[in-house]
Amino acid sequence: MSFRLPRRALFVVVSVPFALLALARVALADAPAPVPGGFTLAVLPDTQIYTWKHPETYPAQTRWIADNARLYNTAYVLHVGDITQHNTNHQWQIASDAHALLDRKGIPCAITTGNHDLGTEGKGSTRETPFAKYFPVEWFRKQPTFGGFYDKEPHRTDNNYHLFEAGGRKWLILCLEFGPRDDVLRWGNEVVAKHPDRSAILVTHAYLRPDNFRFNRNAFIKVKDFEVNLGMDRYGLAKGEGGFNDGEDVWKKLVSQHASFVLVVSGHVCITGRLESTGKHGNTVHQMVVDYQNQKDGGEGYLRLLQFHPDGKKVSVADYSPLLDKVSSAKNTSYEFTIAPPPAATDKP
Repeated sequence: MSFRLPRRALFVVVSVPFALLALARVALADAPAPVPGGFTLAVLPDTQIYTWKHPETYPAQTRWIADNARLYNTAYVLHVGDITQHNTNHQWQIASDAHALLDRKGIPCAITTGNHDLGTEGKGSTRETPFAKYFPVEWFRKQPTFGGFYDKEPHRTDNNYHLFEAGGRKWLILCLEFGPRDDVLRWGNEVVAKHPDRSAILVTHAYLRPDNFRFNRNAFIKVKDFEVNLGMDRYGLAKGEGGFNDGEDVWKKLVSQHASFVLVVSGHVCITGRLESTGKHGNTVHQMVVDYQNQKDGGEGYLRLLQFHPDGKKVSVADYSPLLDKVSSAKNTSYEFTIAPPPAATDKP
């Protein structure tokens, strides 16, 4: 059963154009109905165009999440990367300020980098980024559910993990850099193996394509008279030390190896797609991509709500824009899936 929420103003964004203020005050009449007794993970798709051209939209998203965290019982916010467009200090500051709205309400966030957050002008030429300047070690450690960083680079923060409890089970969120290096996958495997009783969620930037195939440099599809490679080797950092793993690599080397994985959330390509795969332990892993950056105004503020039902099995997915007070009607933006029971503490990689 669903119900409509009462019309009421939820937030006001200060120091932005008057037109946006009117838009930001839009009512919640058409927002997805909260699931009584459940909890929510809010997903921020690529915010790169907001930090570049529409700086008012990013804080409008985070303010809405913060103002409605109690209503939706929001346990975590997940950001899939491409936080910025050009990897500049100005754009990073906009992102940092937007996340401060979540910090004030004590809402934890799992966040990592995309290709536009790396290298000169965000071109993904190297892994250089000021991410740790604007989302520093101290910022993560203030979150009581924070677990740790990639063990070989504790000064960098883009590879991180989180431990929390919600919906009657223990959870692990593992955030991995764009095109994770071989040793980062080694670390990720160790983190998951050390917490076999926790249902695992992977957050990484480029993993699934909107055609429901994982990025795979060794696979091709035919488009008219051309063969299109499904991988991501064109980025300069793919040739750097440490290796480069695309979606299929990450599936084979990490996700499929653990009975505890239930979900992978990614961005990078528009608009959305979904895939269910079976790991080597027989567990079903639900994989999704969500990204609105090539839509009007860089995405019109759409974010994804993953609502976990109190039965511990059903998850409802809906993409909603608090600026438009509208649920997306695009393919694979509103659906439900079922996750397996919590894993037994016997997982071996």
